[in-house]
Amino acid sequence: MITEEDIRLDQKVRAAWMYYIAGQNQSEIATQLGTSRPVVQRLIAAAKEEGIVSIGLNHPVASCLNFAQMLKEKYHLVECNIVPAFSSDITLDSVAFGCYQLMSRYLRGDHEKIIGIGSGMTLKKAGQRIDFDSPNTRCIALISAMNAEGQCNYYDDVPLLLASKIRANYYQWPAPRYAQTTLEHQMWCSNRLFTSVLNVARQADVIFVGIGALSQQSPIFKDGFITLEQLDTLTRQGAIGEILGRFIDASGEVVESDINDLITSYDIRHSPCPRIAAACGEDKRPAILAALRGQWINGLVTDEHTARWLLTR
Repeated sequence: MITEEDIRLDQKVRAAWMYYIAGQNQSEIATQLGTSRPVVQRLIAAAKEEGIVSIGLNHPVASCLNFAQMLKEKYHLVECNIVPAFSSDITLDSVAFGCYQLMSRYLRGDHEKIIGIGSGMTLKKAGQRIDFDSPNTRCIALISAMNAEGQCNYYDDVPLLLASKIRANYYQWPAPRYAQTTLEHQMWCSNRLFTSVLNVARQADVIFVGIGALSQQSPIFKDGFITLEQLDTLTRQGAIGEILGRFIDASGEVVESDINDLITSYDIRHSPCPRIAAACGEDKRPAILAALRGQWINGLVTDEHTARWLLTR
């Protein structure tokens, strides 16, 4: 049962999150919370006095905690971090911060570890927050950012960004994202270098990936990895999203398609480690649900509206 004390705590943490993490001013926060600026001032001051705020935030929003626990139970997750939802841009930053929180927990410490990384803006924003070294860490890209002509997309620096931030040894995925023919695919995926990097990926201690929707606004289309014809064909075949370049249907199964036969990226279902996706937004919800149903992931960072939607499915 939610008490008045829970509601007050929820408001304090929301105000503190929006002020310290999202960078909003007190007037903007007051508008979002439907209250006055003096009330927001008192909420932020109380959060600081009670130790909710130190250098960062030490207490999640109460409702987000509940959503995280329920999602863990419903989808058998090993990790779940649910963050407050605001406008689309601020929610993206909020989810990126939630991803950074989990990344930090796995990356800190001197023990040897291997971190597998996908691509996407959320992961990139999370990696940009890292401000510490992680000795004895190996960082491996799980998908190529290179197209058939050798050109790399805007997100090609995500694993490299993380590796440089924590001063880790870095493994680049040694093939274009999609081969052009079956013979070429066999050539790329059977050479010595590819096999060597693949073996490192299989030893990952934790994996962080993004989840993509499938539309003309999707990065995988806008960055030229698939054509409009391929997009239309995949949609007719039931594809609703992609994980590391593999197109999946609503049940999380890989769609039977020529392009799926030519992908070179790592199939994370082969890894028993935590496989954590960071994704948000209404357009991505069906793909997130499909990833959960298909057991591609066993960890999730998302916003509270998406969490509530997933709990109704």
